[in-house]
Amino acid sequence: MQFSERWLRTLVDPALSTEALSHLLTMSGLEVESCEPVGGTIQGVVVGLIRTVDKHPNADRLKVCQVEVGAAAPLTIVCGAPNAAAGMKVPCALVGARLPGIEIKPVTMRGVESRGMLVSEFELQLSDDHDGIIELPADAPVGANYAAWAKLDDPVFEIKLTPNRADCTGVHGIARDLAAAGLGKLKENAITPISG
Repeated sequence: MQFSERWLRTLVDPALSTEALSHLLTMSGLEVESCEPVGGTIQGVVVGLIRTVDKHPNADRLKVCQVEVGAAAPLTIVCGAPNAAAGMKVPCALVGARLPGIEIKPVTMRGVESRGMLVSEFELQLSDDHDGIIELPADAPVGANYAAWAKLDDPVFEIKLTPNRADCTGVHGIARDLAAAGLGKLKENAITPISG
């Protein structure tokens, strides 16, 4: 059984850290097998705004982008994505960022130094799509931590259920269990009837 911490806390919100909540669940008979952020080990990725896109002087399929990432001066990033365009907001991995299986370092690509990477869903291991970089909504705040903004830092608990705990096969049952243990008040979801 898997559920996110944010989802659980919409139903009951005990004043406990993630680690303490994990320990309490295990001690109450709901053995926590793992607790990992939904986005894995994404670090050093911010929301960027592509200011300009120019053709690479020494490569037909590469583009040289000027990317605003917050307080620092715009970064020069060489990109091969066909959908990179000026005015686009994108996840930008800064130098030193750690993505699943990749550490971002400054590189020189055909004579132009690149100080970061504009990423696709594939590089973030969100899907197998690597046809282009991720386009973010216009209201994404430039310079914000991408994992936090996209809620990829939300811990996902995986618990091992025993046959006698069928009441906890859903997140509502787990929340009810925590509320019964005196760790908060169970919030009932408002259900709006559908006419038709």
